[in-house]
Amino acid sequence: MSDPLAHATLPASGITEHFTEEARSALAGYGEFVAVEPPENLIDEGAQLGKMYILVSGELSVRRQGQSSELELAKLVPGDTFGEISIFDPGLTSASIFPTTSSLVWGISWPQLELLMNNNHQLSGMFLVGLGTILSRRLREMNKKLLDASRV
Repeated sequence: MSDPLAHATLPASGITEHFTEEARSALAGYGEFVAVEPPENLIDEGAQLGKMYILVSGELSVRRQGQSSELELAKLVPGDTFGEISIFDPGLTSASIFPTTSSLVWGISWPQLELLMNNNHQLSGMFLVGLGTILSRRLREMNKKLLDASRV
């Protein structure tokens, strides 16, 4: 029986939307694919992480414990990334990540990213520009939400 993860590829969306198939394949070799099934947690709120992930297939729920109940903050779809902050500024996670369906993620740690940066400047540059773009969009969205909330 063959390993289904052996043929996994990164999606042509999100951070890798402008990557060629060859570039996505090369990038995939610097991290690892992980299959997750409900009801197992991929990430626990308050845990140490040290990796960032790209959702390859399936759907994930981002949840945080509120004062009296758990709150769903977001649903992630293929191409979405999470854990980016922990790769540059390790600390405790702010939310839990659960698969809502059978899901496949790809993760890369700081040592793996460092290896990519040392071995393939062009690919690592593309990856970091994609990451910067995603984080910039999130910051812009959060600024808009804060501004909208201050007007209420």
